[in-house]
Amino acid sequence: MSDPVPGHKLSSGTRPRGPLVLVVEEEDEVRELYAAQLAAAGFIVFEASDGSTAVEKALQLGPHAIVLDLVLPAIDGLKVARRLRADERTQAVAIVAFAALNAPKGAGGPALGTLAIAAGCDSFFSRPVAPATLIREVLLLVARQSRKAPGRGRAAK
Repeated sequence: MSDPVPGHKLSSGTRPRGPLVLVVEEEDEVRELYAAQLAAAGFIVFEASDGSTAVEKALQLGPHAIVLDLVLPAIDGLKVARRLRADERTQAVAIVAFAALNAPKGAGGPALGTLAIAAGCDSFFSRPVAPATLIREVLLLVARQSRKAPGRGRAAK
């Protein structure tokens, strides 16, 4: 199957099976790990390494979920989340946010989690996030989204 977005790699290979997830992370190794684990769990996975590309791809692809690092170059993850929530095409997408406890901007841990939820993220994790935990959370949020349950925002973890 050809990639639906020209010039962008479809991480899950040639047999898409599940919901579409966009993984947004500046660090190649981390992004590739999460993308590979989500693809192995049956998701169709696309990747972005910065906030601008994340917004662009989210609007093009209409993913079911976005795994979003909050510390990104140019446009940070909080701004990405706000932009996606402000656009009717992406306002219902599930957003799983994460950041390293030692985030360079000095806002790590629970305080950043509170900001993430306020920006429209559905959940927040401090990095490192175990791939199994990430997969469970994405599955939970996509299932909730498909039932169109009202409400948003999970406690910071």
